[in-house]
Amino acid sequence: MNSFEIEIKKIRRYSQTGLWGSVAVVILASFFLYVSPVRFMQTEHTARWMLIAGSVLAVLAVSMALLTIRKQIPRLRQAESIEEKVTGYVSHIRSLYLTMLAVVVIICLFMVLSNQNVLLMLALISVLTLFLAYPNIYRIKVELGLTDEEMKQLFGDRYICEESGDKEEGDKEIRQ
Repeated sequence: MNSFEIEIKKIRRYSQTGLWGSVAVVILASFFLYVSPVRFMQTEHTARWMLIAGSVLAVLAVSMALLTIRKQIPRLRQAESIEEKVTGYVSHIRSLYLTMLAVVVIICLFMVLSNQNVLLMLALISVLTLFLAYPNIYRIKVELGLTDEEMKQLFGDRYICEESGDKEEGDKEIRQ
């Protein structure tokens, strides 16, 4: 196993942990909220502040995720070596997905404790952000600005590159 395979497995592990952990937490919290006869009763004041705190947390977390993606990806693309790009990308994915997992857990906790189902919508939007940013082979290529040779080095036979001659012939057939 080379170091790139280990880094790619880390990307996969962090993204899957964050995404599917968030999905599981939202499902469990919504199941508890709608099916369980147990209700946590807070004062109206406390429930309102939990709703406000959860809403602000969700908005800030999604904004943070989008701004981090917007700032980090161009910085990673400009790195000198492929090793720097991949290790930086692993760090980016780890912080993004595990932070969003923690945010979703806190929002769902507020939802269950305050009995506010409006927070379910905000938790789902946070999870949707993770779905939209989910890294796959070709997304990694585009985000890091990798060449076909670097992609073959990273992913081996799993990466299928475009043949430039075949593409040009296909384009000529389409034009005619």
